[in-house]
Amino acid sequence: MNTSVNQTFDWNRFTATLRKELVENKRGILFTVICIYGLLTLMMIMGNLIGHNPLSMQEMLDVKAPQIVVGMILTLVVCVSASMAFIGLKTKTSRASYLTSPSSTFEKFVVNILIYVVGIFIAYFACAQLADLTRIAVLWFFKGENFAVHGPINFLTCLSDVASIYDEPELGLKAFDTMVIVGLIANAGLYLLGSVIWPRLSLLKTFAAVYAIEISLFLIALPFFALIDDTAAFAKWFYDYMTGGYFTTSTIIFVIIQIVLYFGLSWYLFKRKDVISLKWWK
Repeated sequence: MNTSVNQTFDWNRFTATLRKELVENKRGILFTVICIYGLLTLMMIMGNLIGHNPLSMQEMLDVKAPQIVVGMILTLVVCVSASMAFIGLKTKTSRASYLTSPSSTFEKFVVNILIYVVGIFIAYFACAQLADLTRIAVLWFFKGENFAVHGPINFLTCLSDVASIYDEPELGLKAFDTMVIVGLIANAGLYLLGSVIWPRLSLLKTFAAVYAIEISLFLIALPFFALIDDTAAFAKWFYDYMTGGYFTTSTIIFVIIQIVLYFGLSWYLFKRKDVISLKWWK
């Protein structure tokens, strides 16, 4: 049975739960943040060395290559972090300690979202800016006529810069920046759900499950595509759908539904977790 019987929210108890989670998992959290900072620093230094020529550096900045790469790495980091959310459910001993702590299930759930979903966004952007400053500090002494070291880069716009790769206003394809943001939140919710279902090796198991579902859906859809007689008419409909503003709108709505579903299921299944068993269907 679930031993957290008080489902109300108390601010003092919530902050105590937040401190407890940070203290108990500080090594894993700190290691993750240091890895993010180290990876971004290495990437930025190597990128500056590759584009050391002033003209090459300016070209990279014009196409916003640094921001795009940082934004793409964020999509992976979000999944990894969300997969760590319920690591306290891995063993019977850790579950007993975690589920019987003097805080409500809701408080535990919100704490994990705050640290491993919201917190990772804040930490990632802070690491990106710090890594960029480290790049400048390391390479500044080599700056010269033939070696360019650009000043600080603003990475707060990296998500919209990633979206700019696909944004084609002349074709009516817009709002990709919104799609990227809600897509990231949906991915976080998906891997958060995976963390509740599979606390052990959550990242790998969730990725494998998603891949298997995508392959299954593709195989199911193949016969329907084979039934299309007028491919030209279908191609025209698809083009009109993509360029008429319907694609981005319907996709954003679909992803928002996914966000509600993933976070809702995560909360529902987390409430049903018990000390004795990891089986999520009980």
